[in-house]
Amino acid sequence: MTLMHSYPATLRYLYGLQGRGMKFGLRNIQKLLVSVGNPERRLPAIHVAGTNGKGSTAAFLASAFMEAGYRTGLYTSPHLVRFTERIRINGKQIPERRLAAYVAALRPAIEKTGATFFEATTCAAFQYFADEKVDIAIIEVGLGGRLDATNTLAPLASVITTIGFDHMEYLGPTIPSIAREKGGIIKGRTPVILGPVDQAAERVIGKIARERHAPLVRAKDRLALDCGREGRVSFRGEHLKTGLVRVGLDGAHQTFNAALAVAVLDVLLDRASFAVRYRRLSGARVARGLEHVRANTGLEGRMSVAGSGKRVILDVAHNRDGMRTAIASLLGGGIGNLTAVFGVMKDKDYLPMLRELEWVADTVITVRPRTARAASAAVLCKAARRMGLRAVEGGTVAKGLRRALKGKQRILVIGSHYVVGEALQVLKKST
Repeated sequence: MTLMHSYPATLRYLYGLQGRGMKFGLRNIQKLLVSVGNPERRLPAIHVAGTNGKGSTAAFLASAFMEAGYRTGLYTSPHLVRFTERIRINGKQIPERRLAAYVAALRPAIEKTGATFFEATTCAAFQYFADEKVDIAIIEVGLGGRLDATNTLAPLASVITTIGFDHMEYLGPTIPSIAREKGGIIKGRTPVILGPVDQAAERVIGKIARERHAPLVRAKDRLALDCGREGRVSFRGEHLKTGLVRVGLDGAHQTFNAALAVAVLDVLLDRASFAVRYRRLSGARVARGLEHVRANTGLEGRMSVAGSGKRVILDVAHNRDGMRTAIASLLGGGIGNLTAVFGVMKDKDYLPMLRELEWVADTVITVRPRTARAASAAVLCKAARRMGLRAVEGGTVAKGLRRALKGKQRILVIGSHYVVGEALQVLKKST
């Protein structure tokens, strides 16, 4: 392999594209895809958008297909530790050599079009899945939906998990404006399955679906959910009945993400062509997929625990609604009196996030991950102190986490994928 085609050189090149910023629109990605033979047209896919929960829902879907024996691609973003986490088949990350080769071949088209980091990465993912002839690809939207690079797909189904306030500078300042952007993934006569959203968002989504003659199904209307003992639940749809299952991701909200994934499959099984092609999908196999989601997909940072004695809880909640959900899950599990290691991007509304931490954290150690987008640890610390929180400026994620580990309390690492990713690296080195 030449230096130009080496994995480290590939990463340097891709990260260098971040200087081009985020360019919303499909023209660049369409040109990239044309240059490599339109691999997206060879992808049977399910497209997942939403403010929160889309990564978990995508992982539940992928895990269910894997348990049924299907070769399953999963495209998510951002990654936590390794770039190759973004592109997986049956839980295995794309080989470094393959990624380097795809990017090297794409480079002339990337330069000609001025394509961005995410556009180039999306094209490489679609190529890999198509070349490997996956049976199904689960594709998570990067940001928004309507103008996201992943919206070049013609999916089997479109999924919208939740709609809340995030990325308002790109998606608009109101729930209806954000819903319009998320609803942009809806395709003509293609079913759209909707998670829990408020009435204003649902009205917007419903209007788009009607205009495009796309059947709209609410997950809560499609499934019956029954609770058993010791946190087990069962899902009953028209085709799938899971029996009692312990959902493999912690937190009450993950039950709803799992329910949405089961509802998607149940709706698709209405279609004879899908039912024949994926005839091995059954309630029992879907149940195993919900249980084994971490092992199957490698998903981390969703109320996951790590470190010596499992002292450290990590969650990628990165906006107000996500933080509220994470804190509610902790309180529901009787968890409090924590030391929180908190960092966030500077474009986030971090004051409401800090207010949520008051419920469970005795001390907040503010940190800044290694990205230009991150808010200053000093600024966060001052804001926390003004709110009456006991706050300490921790510096880098590594320094802040090591400081927290010197104490005896359980630790919550939260606020950003970048913070959780850097914390995982520290914890893996210390074990």
